[in-house]
Amino acid sequence: MLNEQQITKLLERILDPVLEFTLQETGGIMEVSVTNNSVALQIALADPELHTDQFTANITELLGEFGCEDIHFELAYLPVSKIEQLLAAKNNILSPESKTQFIAIASGKGGVGKSTIAANLAVALKRTGKKVGLLDADIYGFSLPILMGTKDVPKTVDEKIIPVTTYGVQLISMDSFVEDGEPVIWRGPMLGKMIKMFLEDVHWDAPDYLIIDLPPGTGDIALDIHTLLPTCNELIVTTPHQAAATVAARAGIMAIKNEHHILGVIENLSYYQTETGAKAYLFGEGGGKKVATELETELLGTFPIEQPEHNKNGYLSGIYEAESIQGKRFSELAIKINHYL
Repeated sequence: MLNEQQITKLLERILDPVLEFTLQETGGIMEVSVTNNSVALQIALADPELHTDQFTANITELLGEFGCEDIHFELAYLPVSKIEQLLAAKNNILSPESKTQFIAIASGKGGVGKSTIAANLAVALKRTGKKVGLLDADIYGFSLPILMGTKDVPKTVDEKIIPVTTYGVQLISMDSFVEDGEPVIWRGPMLGKMIKMFLEDVHWDAPDYLIIDLPPGTGDIALDIHTLLPTCNELIVTTPHQAAATVAARAGIMAIKNEHHILGVIENLSYYQTETGAKAYLFGEGGGKKVATELETELLGTFPIEQPEHNKNGYLSGIYEAESIQGKRFSELAIKINHYL
């Protein structure tokens, strides 16, 4: 038979069924007492009338594995102030309590398809059941709203910016904050303020992943991201061309110097496959492997040149359908990301 301390330790890992925080994080374990073969538990939950049958069944099964058979539950309400504190922390992606994983998509130069990779990876991760946010941090060359096929603009509620949702993905882009066709002519300090706003003043709905489409190179915005995010995972995008690979490696080296984790390398525009099945390597070969070797990481995927199909509305977006060959490649990449993170 377990004692009070051992039972408490086991219960700390159980999730509040509403808040999805552990009982240790909520402080919901109010009392544990053991008398002879009987266990009495007093637990506070966000809503003790919602999903509690499964909640108590899980605890009964867990403790039953250690010989506890006579278990009595007394469920109470967590204080409203505690619930508000937890929800605020959950929605603040920069708070220590946040469970959001950051994935920055970086490249050494423009034109390698970095934004296309970012958009399709976000949608592919969403298709696996994850909550996903997508931040267009390419302030000068924003393109994600076009790729994601949306002209919707964010709304503001209680001084918080509410992201647009498209393909089930939360999206914020500089595109929503400038007039159509107007260029962004800003220097470093203004860029940093905008990125900070996107991270701190947007009401991200507690995504499992926040995909950040970085501008190419190693300039101010990339430095700001590395400064604002204490931990971040990075995917380095290159083409097979040796020149693209050389500059892509620099972006990876910058991430490593800032103590960010390189998830791997993506080689985009790898080849063009003709109707006969022959592969034409328009930009050469080996760039992805070269970058992966230099950064001592893995080549996670190669994506050939392939045009997305018209969607159901007849609109040619930048998102590949899930059942297309290219869509399946992104699904495989999403599964790898889920496995690694």
